[in-house]
Amino acid sequence: MVRTLVRLSSIAALVVPLAFVGLEPAGATAVQSCAHVSGTATFTPGLTNTPRDNTVRAKGNQTSCTPIAKTGGSAVLTATITVKAGSCAKLAQGNQSLPATATSQWKNGKLSHYKFTIHTGTGSNATLANIAGGVTSGLFVGKHVAGQIRFKVQGSPNCTTVPVKSVSFVNTKPFVIG
Repeated sequence: MVRTLVRLSSIAALVVPLAFVGLEPAGATAVQSCAHVSGTATFTPGLTNTPRDNTVRAKGNQTSCTPIAKTGGSAVLTATITVKAGSCAKLAQGNQSLPATATSQWKNGKLSHYKFTIHTGTGSNATLANIAGGVTSGLFVGKHVAGQIRFKVQGSPNCTTVPVKSVSFVNTKPFVIG
């Protein structure tokens, strides 16, 4: 039972800031690549077994970004993901597509705003989430962004009496804009 709850909670966390990390966009030359991305995300009101809308707010740090001259080499990334009728069971099924927006505030003060889709994994990849989208305004406008993160549920949620409220995340591949 605990293993099932952890898996459900982990899958629920897949909706996390997924714009943070990545795979190189297909057919694109990278204009910025960040080797490390990590942070946390919170779910409001929290994921349970009862379907309900949730807002996920994520915050992370992008570091080891190159070329340094374009951004200062790092950024603070914030994202908002809206989960319609989200539940532990629905996300446990995987293969969910969730819309999201995000912003990188680069060390040099410039901003990049993103719009993307988060696609959750299934089976042995239940704790992975892939993102794909583009830069809608600011630095690198018009460029593609792609990413992948692995997340871990924080605390001891059980989806029945204790909702999934928080996850940590770390990228498994560089965050790439190209």
